[in-house]
Amino acid sequence: MDIVLFIKVAILAYGAVFAFIFIKDCIKHKEDFTKTKLVPLAIIGFISDLLDTWGIGSFATCQAGFKFSKSCSDENMPGTLNIAHTIPTIAEFLLFLELIKIEGLTLVTLIAGAAIGAVFGASIVSKWSPKVIRIGLGTALLILAGVLSCKLAHIGPFESTMKPTAIVAELEANGFTIENGDDWVANIKNNKNVPDDKKDLFTDPSITKTELHKVIPLLKESGLTTLTAEEITPSITSRLTYGLHGMKLILGILINTLLGALMTIGVGLYAPCMAMISALGVNVTAAFPVMMGSCAFLMPSAGLKFLKAGKYDRKAAVMITIFGLGGVFVAYKVASMLPMNVLTGIIICVMIYTAITFFRDAKKAEK
Repeated sequence: MDIVLFIKVAILAYGAVFAFIFIKDCIKHKEDFTKTKLVPLAIIGFISDLLDTWGIGSFATCQAGFKFSKSCSDENMPGTLNIAHTIPTIAEFLLFLELIKIEGLTLVTLIAGAAIGAVFGASIVSKWSPKVIRIGLGTALLILAGVLSCKLAHIGPFESTMKPTAIVAELEANGFTIENGDDWVANIKNNKNVPDDKKDLFTDPSITKTELHKVIPLLKESGLTTLTAEEITPSITSRLTYGLHGMKLILGILINTLLGALMTIGVGLYAPCMAMISALGVNVTAAFPVMMGSCAFLMPSAGLKFLKAGKYDRKAAVMITIFGLGGVFVAYKVASMLPMNVLTGIIICVMIYTAITFFRDAKKAEK
């Protein structure tokens, strides 16, 4: 069985078990489902998981929503957060696994590292000073946001992505026949005028020259030496894969193991994981299936503990699960249409925002 297919089957099975126990518990306590606060809970679920899908995280947004609308008691908040966002997080992982091609070994080993960290590392990191952890992570995120900004602006050693005209010229220089290449370039420049069912065929693949030269042999192996305007983008993007190898893979596993351990004391994994992937030289979008997969396998375990104890708000959990799934699908659709430079810009903003929250939380811990 393909390693990525195996992990899909595993998370679907785990999610199905979680959903069965969740639904069974809700049916058993159907008296908890009143008509009050339904609209606020729906809005909280949609917005928090929409932001979560873009890497911002859902817990802080959800907690703020609960406080503002008085829709969940403080006592039940931890359990509600873990249970309500489990199924939307699994959906995020499966969707981005389809959107972003990441090497199976990289994906599985980094997720396994996070799981091991969460299980065995909690007792170690819980002894560390939360203030020092947050200041350190906040500083690292700001530095890496600066590095990504340089990369986005092509300052210093960072390779820029190729313009569509340059991609066509490079393919032709390497023996490819491009039919209607001018139409492909024109439709990318005027993508708004392209019919909705063809927009994906005329999006900028945002590829560097190095990446293109990795794709070219794969195209030739497939016998694709003649490409029409509608074939150029999908032929390139479908052959882009991202992964870590050698010492970088080992370092990535160790760092994600640490991030998994830090999750157990309330430090979010998303932004640090994006920073780690970028720092190791892999396209930052590869972080999405890694960070979402890490949380998708960890959250059901935490959620099941709260389900067993009954320490959660059932109505809030159900509403956020349902409308959170809507937020996930909307965010995914938007993300899938964004050019790489725009998505990178969003990720930089997420890193800066998360760094600020780390510094703020460190200051609160000091007080």
